[in-house]
Amino acid sequence: MQVVPAHAADPQPLLNPHHEAARIIADELGIARALNTTNQLAAQPPSGSLLDRVRVELALHDAAYRYRVAARDEEVRIYQLAAYADFEKATMALLPRSIALPVQASINALHSLYSLAGYDAYYLVNAHFDKPYGGVLTASQLRSLYLEAQRTYGVDWSYLASINFVESDFGRVLGPSSAGAEGPMQFLPATWASYGQGGDINNPHDAIMAAARYLVHYGAPGDMRRAIFHYNLDLDYVDSIVYFAQAFQNDPTWLDRMYYWGTTG
Repeated sequence: MQVVPAHAADPQPLLNPHHEAARIIADELGIARALNTTNQLAAQPPSGSLLDRVRVELALHDAAYRYRVAARDEEVRIYQLAAYADFEKATMALLPRSIALPVQASINALHSLYSLAGYDAYYLVNAHFDKPYGGVLTASQLRSLYLEAQRTYGVDWSYLASINFVESDFGRVLGPSSAGAEGPMQFLPATWASYGQGGDINNPHDAIMAAARYLVHYGAPGDMRRAIFHYNLDLDYVDSIVYFAQAFQNDPTWLDRMYYWGTTG
């Protein structure tokens, strides 16, 4: 019997760009329907009856759940696109520009994170849903803190949101890290002593404001790449932060859906 040598090769996925684009658009429609239902219910307060109040409350919970499901499915689709360059290119060409811009920025950010982690087989990286979505500030509350820091220090809110996501998944992973960093913006204790102004390293408000002060010290808002580089001395890290920030800039509601990435419940 002749022995035929095996050669390693990337798998050839049976993926259809048209199907993938349709799934992403379906997720966008699902998100829009859930938001529309929520807004309609909010605009029509229930009557005083207990039954009506319970009905509205259940409908609001259902809309919120459908929003989370659509946001998580969209995350799966984005990870799928990030896995295969040709598939990504073909699918992105089929998406409306308003959807394509934040999706492409998110894919670019994931690629930068993969490089930062030393991954070269992108198709082996998948979305994992292993954290409860609750237990931290809501996306709306976080946005208000980012905007407060923007007003106070001039650092665009999108960069603070991006750092908050990459460093701690919006405060769901507080550390300490392997390097000893702590809190929602992952400060080393020595750095916190210089920029925390006596605040609590685990307090979202104190940490976000300190991050803005730190970035300003190193050149923000005029030179954001230089400032972010000092946050983590790696250019792949800088790229990941900048790309996620671009996603938020292209579509500010991207924060609300990425808030549920990797979560369950």
